[in-house]
Amino acid sequence: MEKIDSDSLIKFWDWFKSVSKDLLVDPTRSDLIYQIDSRINKFGRFDWEIGPWKEETYYFTISPNLDTAKLEFTREFVKNAPKCAGWHFLPSKPPKSDWQGIWKMRNEMGKEILVDSNNWKYILYEFQDETFDMDIMIDAVDGDNDTINTAIDIALTGYLGEETFMQLIKNIKIVSSFDVGYQSTATLIKHIKKHIESILH
Repeated sequence: MEKIDSDSLIKFWDWFKSVSKDLLVDPTRSDLIYQIDSRINKFGRFDWEIGPWKEETYYFTISPNLDTAKLEFTREFVKNAPKCAGWHFLPSKPPKSDWQGIWKMRNEMGKEILVDSNNWKYILYEFQDETFDMDIMIDAVDGDNDTINTAIDIALTGYLGEETFMQLIKNIKIVSSFDVGYQSTATLIKHIKKHIESILH
């Protein structure tokens, strides 16, 4: 696990608590977003996210960036969070209950692109340890392989949540068509959470 600097951690949470009410009023406030970016970057290559939680509250997550080796760090990070009215703290990105599978992002050239994953289909191959490999067939994404892989990561994180994605999906292969024997099992990606739950429970 990456070493946590206790002093930096305390300073971060003290600062977050001091601005938590302002963030509740406007979670997209640019000056606060910039400060969160700057402060999280000091801990290493982590991502973060703010989103709606239950009963008019918000969540704040520090994300391990789909790196299982960093999950212990983010768990410890969140374990030290203070109580803040209106806030729920998470060590990885949760599934999005209102996720429509459509979003804007920037490709490797810095160009803003629109990605729509609603027609994407996949096939799962289950292993004895209850993990999966995946074949996925996607619509065109305006970008190189890194951009395409990032788009797939975003879609699956949105539907499954980051930790479930990391734990259960081991290898992903992009295909232009599915093997004849498996075509009837191809499923729209928006069903993946319920699909996996039906297999494992």
